[in-house]
Formats: sequence, structure tokens, C-alpha cells
Amino acid sequence: MSKSYVIEVGDDQAGLVIREDGEREYLFHSALAAFDALDGRRFANPFLAERAAIAHASARRQFRGRAAAAKGVAL
Repeated sequence: MSKSYVIEVGDDQAGLVIREDGEREYLFHSALAAFDALDGRRFANPFLAERAAIAHASARRQFRGRAAAAKGVAL
């Protein structure tokens, strides 16, 4: 029997992780394009997948903020 968990970041469903019978790791499946960079990555447990999704979202926000500041756009 497989196990699956929804991974949420804030109000967004980032994706889900699934561990098939006989597998040791969970495979990440992105639900939003913003998390496609994590699609296909394997995690030892759902908690680590959630941490990776949160870190990814944070890095995207910081990048967008720096890019907007470089263009002189106020957020």
C-alpha cells in the first residue's frame, strides 16, 4: 500500500509526496508551477519535503524582491 501526503506552503498546495510499496523514499509531485523545481525529487520523509518546499518558496520571494528592487519597482 502506498503512502501519500499533501505538502502545503501557507495557503498553497505545493504538491504531494508519495512512497510506493517497497520504496524507502517519498517522491515529490508538484501541484503548482512555482514548485516544479522540486518535482521528481526524493525525500526521506514528508517533513523534509515540506521544509524543502518552504525554503524554495522563501528563496523565490527573495529573488523576486531583489529583481524588483533592481528595476526600481516598489513591492
